[in-house]
Amino acid sequence: MKKLRVIVCYTGGVGRQVIRLLADHPGIELAGVLVHDERKEGVDAGILSGIEPLGVFATRDLEKLLALSVDCALWHGKSWKSEIVERLLNRGINVYSGIGGWYLHGEPERSALEKACRSGNATLVAGGNIPGLISDVLPLFVSGYAGRVTAIRARQRGYNAHYPSAIQLSQGCGFGIPVDQQKSAAMIDELWLWGMRQSAHMVADGLGLPLDEVKITNKEYAMAPEDMVLEASGLHIPAGTPAGVRWTFTAYSASHPFLQIVNEQTARLELGPDWRQRADEPNWRVDIDGSPRICCEFSAYPGDDGTDHSAALNAARAVNFVPRIVEAAPGCLSILDLPAPRATHFAFPAQTMRR
Repeated sequence: MKKLRVIVCYTGGVGRQVIRLLADHPGIELAGVLVHDERKEGVDAGILSGIEPLGVFATRDLEKLLALSVDCALWHGKSWKSEIVERLLNRGINVYSGIGGWYLHGEPERSALEKACRSGNATLVAGGNIPGLISDVLPLFVSGYAGRVTAIRARQRGYNAHYPSAIQLSQGCGFGIPVDQQKSAAMIDELWLWGMRQSAHMVADGLGLPLDEVKITNKEYAMAPEDMVLEASGLHIPAGTPAGVRWTFTAYSASHPFLQIVNEQTARLELGPDWRQRADEPNWRVDIDGSPRICCEFSAYPGDDGTDHSAALNAARAVNFVPRIVEAAPGCLSILDLPAPRATHFAFPAQTMRR
């Protein structure tokens, strides 16, 4: 059987793990790699990912990748660049995104992306963990086992000491930046609200509810008790600056708060009595108020290769979605349109990752 060919867009923590997963995948192969950093130009993708050379070399030239014969591009950039995604779709390359486009109903870029999908006969699907799992996929799945539902609560308690990107931790969470100097705080809030709005739209549409609005109803900080440096990312967090942040997002339907999403991100444990205390605590929890009342806790831990659990989860979901995207009808789709992904590589003990 011919392998599906993919491009990996960018080599941060998730992109590197995607490349590792593709190194010995039986049905999907790496065809190209897009990078930002000129120092990565021409470097073998395997070397960039900490494994043996793969014979595929990174490039900053998008046109070179657009000229390849590929089935799918996996977008794991620092941010959502819909204009680049449009170019991929126009060229007939299906796209899975881990950083945006989770559910585009009501979003300003939807029209252009739908047009690009039609032009290239291509499909766009997105996912992740929040959004993409805890704030939409898991609530919708679990709600199917309850009647007379009145409210849904979803909570993430992210412990990020082992997350490999200092940029995402500082610019996405505000870690290490004094609160009174966080000129970007409003931008960070809007970024998270943008994602949670897409989750809320998806949940509302999945449950057949009209969505009035989504807003941040609470935000809290927990400060570092001492200077600290995160070994995995190299991020320096001075004492007295945020090492934890927690947002509460509330979605309303007919003026009723039907969905609450609590997103807690921490760089260390035991920041306070109401903050994450142990590394082995569940990462995610969903509560459904209905008949019956349901509580579902879900955890992820580093894999055998030691990769951060969040990066590994997002990478695996991207790889496992490739066959679904290739088989799907063209358009901007979501989990409401497609079957859930399933594992595409069952690695028996003798089939270990190449190192």
